[in-house]
Amino acid sequence: MNIAFFISLGIFLICFLSTLVGLRIILSKVENEHLPASWRQDAFLPVLTVTIIAFVLLFFFGNNPQDQIFQLSVTEFGIVLIASVFLYVSFFLKNSFIISLIFLTALTTICTLLMPKDFSLFQNSLPFWVDRLCIIVLWTAFSWFFRYLNGIDGIAALQASNQLLGLFLVSILGGLPLLYGNFCAAFLGAVTALLIYTWYPSKLPLKDGSCTTLGFLSGWILLLSAQEGMKGCSLILITYYILEIFWATGNKLISDKGKFVANTLYYQTNVSGMSPALTCQSIYKLFIVLLVLSCFQVYAPNNYSLPLASALITLWFMNKLHNWQNQPQSFSEINREVIQDIKNNVDDIKKIIR
Repeated sequence: MNIAFFISLGIFLICFLSTLVGLRIILSKVENEHLPASWRQDAFLPVLTVTIIAFVLLFFFGNNPQDQIFQLSVTEFGIVLIASVFLYVSFFLKNSFIISLIFLTALTTICTLLMPKDFSLFQNSLPFWVDRLCIIVLWTAFSWFFRYLNGIDGIAALQASNQLLGLFLVSILGGLPLLYGNFCAAFLGAVTALLIYTWYPSKLPLKDGSCTTLGFLSGWILLLSAQEGMKGCSLILITYYILEIFWATGNKLISDKGKFVANTLYYQTNVSGMSPALTCQSIYKLFIVLLVLSCFQVYAPNNYSLPLASALITLWFMNKLHNWQNQPQSFSEINREVIQDIKNNVDDIKKIIR
């Protein structure tokens, strides 16, 4: 097996163990006592710290620009990492909803303007500035709505880890440069440690600002993958996240159950009696299917067939999860039920004729 795989595995383990130690320190409150309680008790601080250190070391010591279609510049790389730190810190300043959203939009705008000028997300089918505007809107929305996966323990970290694992596997298959695969391995190690501490019952809280920062960095990794021609793989890996947000938006417009997160499918499933751990396990099974499809997408002849299949599978899964309390029926039971409905309809028609 290629030695690059074992190097990536080592990067994963180092970041995993480092983050695990940091989370353990926060949990025991041994260090950082001089910081406010809101900082000491937030689970994302070790994740962000380890991830940024790993990214910097990988960029300067493991970067091969010839392996990339669009070279990642020092300026773009540095600004994105600085922006992620500013974004994380800004949520401790107790800004209003509007100010936080404006600040996030400003950061995504700056980072987008530094992207390669010859990169087009929609393959030059839109004017340059319209394409850039779409990137800003999509990156901002992806980052902002990531907080709404934080309704029950484990969902947000589970989505991020699935995305990163999928892109890491795509890099192993040759779909992404080694640098980006190592980025995913490092980030995945940190997020996996986070998942351990935020799995139900959560040992440490994951705040909305932390989720937004997690979404911001995850969105950047997706954009790097899109630059290398892996749009289809990226889309498959975030299919559940996209449809979950659309599901919540539709419920908000139709029935409005209060806060946006209360309209999500996973939250409604939890309210209806399914435990958070079982909900996460069910979603994890869907993620395994999406991981397999994303790997097949590397060799797919187009960018829409497998993403469309992923969307249909995810919709079917979400419908099953929504109706989890209904007992599964055998074919004979379904047949009897259909025949009975037909008989009832015939009887109704006879009554109307008489």
